[in-house]
Amino acid sequence: MDAEVPRPGDGGDGGGSSAPHSFAVGYRPHTGDMMVYGGGMMTLIGVLAAVVHGSPVFFILSIVGSLCALYFYPTLNLRAPQLGADTNGIFIARFGTIRWEEIADIQVQHRALRTMRLATLIVRTKRPLKEAIAVPDRIGLVGRLSAANARRKGGAIHVTLHTLTLPPDSIGRRLHALQAAA
Repeated sequence: MDAEVPRPGDGGDGGGSSAPHSFAVGYRPHTGDMMVYGGGMMTLIGVLAAVVHGSPVFFILSIVGSLCALYFYPTLNLRAPQLGADTNGIFIARFGTIRWEEIADIQVQHRALRTMRLATLIVRTKRPLKEAIAVPDRIGLVGRLSAANARRKGGAIHVTLHTLTLPPDSIGRRLHALQAAA
């Protein structure tokens, strides 16, 4: 899939052409900074407290901080695509590529949590998910244990959109246009 980098000020829709464009998007900058760097600080404080107080109990704090930083570390990788699509199908990180003819429904669900606007892409397939995935995404053991932008809930895939670089409405429009063009 060709990655299209959105230009500032264009709302993430690229050029003025009405033809559907393939795209690939990753995490927004600073999405996981607080959790990764906060976990690193917890690690440092735990180690320093253990040394100063001479008690190994404070190492528990450092272990928790290290695990937190490792879990959220993938959110710092801004180049790895989390979601993408072209006229052949849709790519979802941790799952793989699903061809358009295998997709039963795509919808963007919006909800508000206090002052935050959250958006989730829900992808349902016609067949069981394992059968519908044309090209599975290969991930290692560390990747399986760390933060993921997409989760399987029931028979559908739920992809968090508000953490990605393109606006959720733009992603929804592009996906529907590409699905219609396929």
